[in-house]
Amino acid sequence: MNNKNLLSPVNLSKGRELNTLVENRKAYTMNHCELNIFETYQRSELVPLTFSDLVITSMLRGKKVMHLFDKPGFDYLPGETVIVPPNITMTIDFPEASAQQPSQCTALAINQQEIKNTLDFLNENYPREDKQIWQINYNQFHFFNNYELAQLINKLIRISTGDALTKDVLANLTLKELLIRIMQMQNLHEINDNQHELSAGNRFAYVLEYIRLHLSDKLSIDALSQMAFMSKSSFFRAFKHELGISPVDYVIRERIQLSKQFMNNPHISISDACFKAGFNNLNYFCRVFKKVEGITPSMFKAQFRATSLN
Repeated sequence: MNNKNLLSPVNLSKGRELNTLVENRKAYTMNHCELNIFETYQRSELVPLTFSDLVITSMLRGKKVMHLFDKPGFDYLPGETVIVPPNITMTIDFPEASAQQPSQCTALAINQQEIKNTLDFLNENYPREDKQIWQINYNQFHFFNNYELAQLINKLIRISTGDALTKDVLANLTLKELLIRIMQMQNLHEINDNQHELSAGNRFAYVLEYIRLHLSDKLSIDALSQMAFMSKSSFFRAFKHELGISPVDYVIRERIQLSKQFMNNPHISISDACFKAGFNNLNYFCRVFKKVEGITPSMFKAQFRATSLN
């Protein structure tokens, strides 16, 4: 599930609004968070940036190279999000920034007490399975935006930059949902990346590993719920609660990814890729492929063919 959803564009500052050409900042402060929008208009290297609160950063346009946690620098592009703990300095390069192609990103700083209150509420009222706790995983700090995450960040930008009298209340509610979505995404990534190692002690890791190994077979929710030793309704609810996606949608998206691998082979047709990936209806496959990928299978295959010829 490697797709990334771009955020809605935000207007760039006009010339007279710029105080600096490197990380020019506009800030919108609310009760529990502060939205910052940064813009850079010239190439720069090793620009430090530190927040005293947890910050969720999201790229809107351009390119950065992010240096974080003493790890090698990585490209940071639109459609991607990075979370940074309090008082950790991120060092940023802007290799392509110019007046014609500026970089722009958001940085949402969240009050630590608000994060603690949200985690305490979840752990007390909506505990996770297998004695796991709700917490933010800083090992999963860089990820592609899924649809839900992109929509929530877009909503927070609209609320923060608007002038509604209820903006603090609306921002707080959206903020809680954003934190939950991030933790669900992190849980899913953690289990996906370590299915085999976790499968002995985590029922969802066991189920996800089984799904991965049997994507081309017939998979039923009844059978998967039995593997997790849960009723069908409890399994469906807990799966979505912890991972942010229903088991049905998870299987569909994993089969789409498998079909893409098949379609990268010029000798495998779209129809063959469809059935090899576990779909049993070509029309349905084409519909869900476009819904998930934003393009049709034939467009995907054409794009891959054009890329391979370059």
